[in-house]
Amino acid sequence: MLKNSSCCSPVLALLLSASLATTAETITGRSRVIDGDTIEIRGERIRLHGVDAPESWRGCEDGDGGTYRCGKEAAYALDSSV
Repeated sequence: MLKNSSCCSPVLALLLSASLATTAETITGRSRVIDGDTIEIRGERIRLHGVDAPESWRGCEDGDGGTYRCGKEAAYALDSSV
């Protein structure tokens, strides 16, 4: 299960500010990671501009012919940065 976070990393803050600059709306609150490229704050889903991560349920092939849950790993990576 992914953890909640009440603060943003500098990279995430930069991505959010670039994304929100076009709407001129500021959203504050606790963030929750949905996927490797989507967070949710106060019920608002926010897609990170310029990030194209696989969905959480998605699997990918590894170099040895096996598969791994790359979507879940992308979500964990974003979660560890917020």
